Amino acid sequence: MTNPLSAQLGSFAVAALIFYVILRGLATGRNTDRLELARRHAFWCAAIGFFASTSANSLDALQNIPLHETQPLGMPEAVGVAATPALWVAFLYLAGQFTWPRKLAPQRTASLEPRTLSGLIPKPLVAVMLSVFAAGLVALYSVRDVPGLAPRPEITEGDGENYSIVHSARPGLRDSAELLPYLFLSLVALVVVALIATLVILRRKPLEGITEHDNRLLRITWLNRLYRTVTVLLATTAAQALHYKARYLYDRSTEFLNGLGGGIEYMDRLESVAGRWDETANYAVLAISFVMLLWRPPTNFEARRQQAISPFGRLREQLFAVQYMSATLALLVAAAFWQMLPSTGPASMPTAERTTAILFLVTAVAFLYLLINAAYLLYMMIQTRTLGHLPRPSAPLPRWAYISAGTAVVVTLYFLLNPPLYSLWGFVTPVWWIPLVLVSALLAAHAGFCALIRATKIPWNVTAEQEIWYRQVLEFRSLRVVTGAIVSMLLLGYQLLNDFGLVGVVICFAPAVLALQRPAAPKMQRPSSVGVR
Repeated sequence: MTNPLSAQLGSFAVAALIFYVILRGLATGRNTDRLELARRHAFWCAAIGFFASTSANSLDALQNIPLHETQPLGMPEAVGVAATPALWVAFLYLAGQFTWPRKLAPQRTASLEPRTLSGLIPKPLVAVMLSVFAAGLVALYSVRDVPGLAPRPEITEGDGENYSIVHSARPGLRDSAELLPYLFLSLVALVVVALIATLVILRRKPLEGITEHDNRLLRITWLNRLYRTVTVLLATTAAQALHYKARYLYDRSTEFLNGLGGGIEYMDRLESVAGRWDETANYAVLAISFVMLLWRPPTNFEARRQQAISPFGRLREQLFAVQYMSATLALLVAAAFWQMLPSTGPASMPTAERTTAILFLVTAVAFLYLLINAAYLLYMMIQTRTLGHLPRPSAPLPRWAYISAGTAVVVTLYFLLNPPLYSLWGFVTPVWWIPLVLVSALLAAHAGFCALIRATKIPWNVTAEQEIWYRQVLEFRSLRVVTGAIVSMLLLGYQLLNDFGLVGVVICFAPAVLALQRPAAPKMQRPSSVGVR
């Protein structure tokens, strides 16, 4: 039998080797700009480190007791699971200091760079990280009284002829005395890894061919991303403790089904308390993640200040800024209001209330995304109204984009109006005209947004090809969001094909590069005297 700890370490070693090869591949770019190479290397190390460490956090698996298990939680396995997020952070941030492109190899040179912690560490960010760590300790203390629950096998009640009730099997829940030490270990390991990585980042030799000022900013950038990642991981680990308490309350609330509890009122009261624990954890992680998302590292590199930004570069910056803002706000609104959706408890009759609420929420989020983009286009129209007549070249998207989106919308609308009830046990359809009106409203919003795109004057001095690309990117973003929202109505609202529930969300974030090739900037471009920033 395979040792669970050996399996974990083996998986970690294989994944670490793959990521190391990726880092080496990214470090061999042909870009001759040394600073750009260094910044790109730092970005990919941070991005891979964040996604690897957050996806590896499986502490919730430690709380379950399998149905036929009688042994206590194995220490080697539990330690491995608890330390995995910290190990990923340590590996990616330490490996990043030794996988620089060859032309950036650190050199031992005389330098006046400060080597003290107080000189480069972003102290406000460290204060936030330590505050989240302290809040995590409070969260662990608040769930110290969970006694745990034994596994419950499947139970069938009834006379075998006229009626029967099946209570699904439920894994047990470990008591807090067994689980909390590993949650505490996970918190402490993250802080220790942050300290070790800080020392390595500060003590490495300066990079060759980069000014002292830019070397300092690179170190600060590494520390900024390190602390932001660790802060989010600390918050999610603390949230696991609150979800653990909520899980206990939810499982206790269903005991009335087998005659052990206090009835439906008892169940509803416990479910309400459990919901507050879950909401507290979710909103805390959401708020901390949003703050960390906006806490960007400094960008005032000397080499960047010496390079003039072309009009096409400003055009791309504007596209990125609007996309970043609109997508972030749309996700935050979706996450916040999803927690407020009406829920259906085990003792409630099926209703269309939750499904209808999901349909309206998905539609509202898509409208918010389009509204933010449309607001910026209207602002551009106001700013350029005095410029007189300007050409507005445009072109449709590739034909396959319309065919794919149209097929998805037609098929989804059909199943929204004619759901396969035989595969949706207990499902109650909303009033037929609600999905029809919402889909029509989204399609009308897309058509109006496309008309606004073509009517807006572009104030930057770019080529016709670049302007056409700009309008196509905006149209593609609108098309993907509207299509993804309509598909999400069926997959999330009707819960058809549960295993593919996030396909609509993936469609909403399909990159424009899949359909549009970015035009090359001409070698010489005269800066525009008009700019909308």
